[in-house]
Amino acid sequence: MNESKRLNFLKSYLKLYGVEKIELIDKTVDSISGIAIYDENDPEERQEFIWHKSEKQVPSPELNILIEKIVAEKWHNGDKILENIEELEFEEFDNTTKEKILTELFDVQIRMVEDGEETDSYWVHY
Repeated sequence: MNESKRLNFLKSYLKLYGVEKIELIDKTVDSISGIAIYDENDPEERQEFIWHKSEKQVPSPELNILIEKIVAEKWHNGDKILENIEELEFEEFDNTTKEKILTELFDVQIRMVEDGEETDSYWVHY
């Protein structure tokens, strides 16, 4: 079965936070929820989440490419992206595309869930 675009994006995005694996809890037309696992050997290193997006609202595939590069180059510290990322050159895209996907990156907000209540969010910033 094909992996949903939402789940594929979440796996990429949550790497920014050191998430090793995602356990899916539920998928509806308008949301996807699961558990972000930071350390498979430590049951305390887990965070439930929900992302209120449909398959049609998933950011562009280029954003996955950007995130993978940010993670590989260590251009982040958790939710904090290097301040000069807008000045960096990317062979993968031109500047117009880069600006568009950086905007997409900073617009992503995935809600953390504690005891059934949405609390904090995963989102990146400078």
